[in-house]
Amino acid sequence: MNPFSDISEILTSFLDSLPWPALLVNEQGEVTFINKELRQRKRVRGIIADIRLAQLFPDYYDALQGAQPWLTSQDADLVNPHTGTREQLCLRRLPLGACLIISEYPHAREFDLGSAQTARLASLGFMVAGVCHEVANPLTAIHSMVQLLQSSTPLAPETLERGLENIAANVRRLLNISKKLNDFSRSGSEDISLLRLDQPLAEALQNARQDALFRDIQVEHHAAPELWIMGNGDQLEQVFANIFLNAAQAMNGQGVLRVISHKPNPLQVEVAIHDSGPGIAPGHLARLFEPFFTTKPAGQGTGLGLAICNEIIIEHGGSVRAENHPQGGACFNITLPLHQYRS
Repeated sequence: MNPFSDISEILTSFLDSLPWPALLVNEQGEVTFINKELRQRKRVRGIIADIRLAQLFPDYYDALQGAQPWLTSQDADLVNPHTGTREQLCLRRLPLGACLIISEYPHAREFDLGSAQTARLASLGFMVAGVCHEVANPLTAIHSMVQLLQSSTPLAPETLERGLENIAANVRRLLNISKKLNDFSRSGSEDISLLRLDQPLAEALQNARQDALFRDIQVEHHAAPELWIMGNGDQLEQVFANIFLNAAQAMNGQGVLRVISHKPNPLQVEVAIHDSGPGIAPGHLARLFEPFFTTKPAGQGTGLGLAICNEIIIEHGGSVRAENHPQGGACFNITLPLHQYRS
């Protein structure tokens, strides 16, 4: 008996505990699970089987973008035709489909600690949903290897050594995933404050320059020091540092990193991070912020870094997008609400 065959049960139990309507869809766009909250609100009865999202909830389907919306992580707005309230659809890609969470839009879009904690709980929901699928592989590998080592058949020393190395590698991966999720959840209790955008940017750049990978990288920082935002400096520094490190790795430690902060309009600030690396493969652009998606070799990353960055920026009322720069290299554009600070 496989002890990890109930991973999907853990996932659905978690979604049932959420205070928001939520559902799961598979790769074909068929709804595979509806949580209790959504069943009650939509008065869904009976077993859901082989029914597409477009058929069961056409309003949700129409609000999402793309011919196959369940394959693209995105946020969308919707006006409930029955109540007239605005709803926010948060769709996040999973290894075997996608998770959709529906929440009522807050009356005020101001960023405060209460709304940040609510958003963080939703973000953790997406992460946990991904973890439930992702941890099944290393756990199953460990379980199989332990069964082999416990067998009555004598094992050659090299076989035993390889088996123990396999177990150790999978345990390290699980511990790495656990640490990243723990750090992400713990930071949700930190305070927010009024700060200059360039403060976390400068801190992240200063720390990055201490890394050996930045020894031969030319950094151009075009600052706009009087751009004020409400946010958590440590979390934003984490976002910038992660993107800087990814850029340095993409350039193999040689090239130019340009960081430009500016005000594109009276309501927002933007940070553009442009590297001179090879750019992003077109097939990877739409998946960069999916939990556990990574272009790095096996064992060199969890695939959670950019996913967590994306959720942190969303919590701050902003957005992050990746694209290939016309002059070459990758460019990450981070947009945040501007605070109308007056000294």
